[in-house]
Amino acid sequence: MLYGVAMVNWIAKVGCEGGPLLVCAASAFADWGGAVLDEDYDLDPACDLHRANQVLYPTDDDEFEAGFVQFAAHTALVWEMDGSGVAEIAAADTSVLIMRSWVRNTDAPHRYVTGPAAAAAELPVGELDLTGGGLAVVWAPVVAAEVGPFPTAPPAPVTLDLDHIHGVGAVLPVRPGRYQVSRGSLTGTRGQYAPLEEQYGPPVAGSDDDWSCRWLRLRPIA
Repeated sequence: MLYGVAMVNWIAKVGCEGGPLLVCAASAFADWGGAVLDEDYDLDPACDLHRANQVLYPTDDDEFEAGFVQFAAHTALVWEMDGSGVAEIAAADTSVLIMRSWVRNTDAPHRYVTGPAAAAAELPVGELDLTGGGLAVVWAPVVAAEVGPFPTAPPAPVTLDLDHIHGVGAVLPVRPGRYQVSRGSLTGTRGQYAPLEEQYGPPVAGSDDDWSCRWLRLRPIA
């Protein structure tokens, strides 16, 4: 369980310029087509990113933070990070935690999401099969073929890059099997809507954890 900061190892980061993240078996990501534009530079309705967007935004009035998308012969999770930013990935025992916050000058979001209050507030999303020993966490518009060759069962985290953008994804070693996925969010008094000088200012000391963040947690099913 991801309780207690001492048990947690933050092992990777993924940058996003807007839109969802894709979370799936690394072997499945190899078939991901990402964003494809038509001749008018609009998103092709047949592409994988459009399919993912339909899961998160099925109508003009509906919006979901996470859901499952089918592509090729695979199932993946798509997760809305709520704007551009960086998702940080942690491993503890056999569990995986993916978190985004809006601050760089405090450890408060890391402290909160690895504590019991965050786990108690989570909502179930569903189950995800991670076969082959690798987990891919990638900015969903990315086309798998554009990041070049990557291992599907790496011994250590591997960063995925585009020619012009570094760190658009990561491939991580995981125990093969089925995982229970849950999600959570904290709308704190500071962080997401705080002034930039507070988000990126001098380091903040103390134990105040009331900083906005959101996260996914993947736990193996015995």
